[in-house]
Amino acid sequence: MSTCTGIFIRSAGDSDIKPATEFAFRMIEEAYGRGSNPAWDYDLLNFEEVYIKNQGNAFLVAFAENDKIVGSLAVRRYDGRIQVLKGFYDLKATAELAKCFVDKRYRRTGIGSLLLKEAEQFCKRSGYKLMYLHTHMYLPGAFEFWQSRGFKARLDEGGPSQTVHMEKNL
Repeated sequence: MSTCTGIFIRSAGDSDIKPATEFAFRMIEEAYGRGSNPAWDYDLLNFEEVYIKNQGNAFLVAFAENDKIVGSLAVRRYDGRIQVLKGFYDLKATAELAKCFVDKRYRRTGIGSLLLKEAEQFCKRSGYKLMYLHTHMYLPGAFEFWQSRGFKARLDEGGPSQTVHMEKNL
């Protein structure tokens, strides 16, 4: 658990499921202009199964002093589902970071860095050797944030979704 300037970060528990998923879906709507999609949001739609009951996974949540959720970062075992990455990763030793969101009113205050620090500690404790994520170049500052935290681009798909796959050794 981390605290900084009134921000408290911890792994979501049973009582956090509803507010954490509501926060994530609000951020998805803001960032991507879409609602819930079972193909992309299986983890959120099955939050308890994916994040609460699975020891290798965690949904980290940043709370402001008023217990309002202002940030999130999901960690789960990478499942090899992305075709262009077939064979690149050891599925037993690779964690995937996803659902990294910070409320726009709280951006550039260090919350993303705090979430990542907590995620790295969780990954190390869980025995992961590598962290994987993908981001999109059209998201303001996203690629630069991850790059500045030691992530290297593995593959830039380009195209309309501007997807960049990134990784970092632990």
